[in-house]
Amino acid sequence: MNEIKSLIEAALFVSGRPLSVEELAKTCSSGNLGLIRSYVEELSKEYENRNSGIVIQKTEEGYIMRVKRDLEERLMHLIPETDIPPPILKTLALIAYEQPIKQSEVVKERGNRAYSYIRFLRERGLVEGKKCGRTRVLTVTPKFRDYFRIEDLKEFVKKCNI
Repeated sequence: MNEIKSLIEAALFVSGRPLSVEELAKTCSSGNLGLIRSYVEELSKEYENRNSGIVIQKTEEGYIMRVKRDLEERLMHLIPETDIPPPILKTLALIAYEQPIKQSEVVKERGNRAYSYIRFLRERGLVEGKKCGRTRVLTVTPKFRDYFRIEDLKEFVKKCNI
C-alpha cells in the first residue's frame, strides 16, 4: 500500500468522525482531490471484499470508518463512553424526544447550565435552533441520527435514562 493510501486509512481510523476529501488531502499534503477520492474508494472496496468487520462509509460530511452494523450490538460493551458528558447527553435526549422544543422549556427542565449544553450541541452540529420570538425552537439534525446511528428516537432516550 502506498504512503498516501496508508495515511488516509490511519486518518479515518483515528478521527472518529467523518473527514472530507479536503481534510484528507491536507493530511496527506496532496492537492489532488481526485486522487484522494479514488484512494478512499479503493480502501472502501478492499474492506468490503475481505468481508471485514470494518466499513468505510460516505456521509454528508465526508468519509468515516465504522464497525459493520450487524456486529455493533455484540460489541457495544467494548465501546468507550461517548465524548459527550452525561448531563449534555441527557439534554440532547430531551431535545430529541420532545422536538420541536423551545429552548426556554429545555432550560426550565434542565436548569441554567442548559444554555452551555445547547451551545455545545449546536457547535457539534447535533442540534439546530430557529429563532422564535425571544427563544429558539430546537430540533436534532441529520448528523445527530448519523452520529448515534439512531432510527428510533425513543430507543435513544431509553439508553440515556431520562
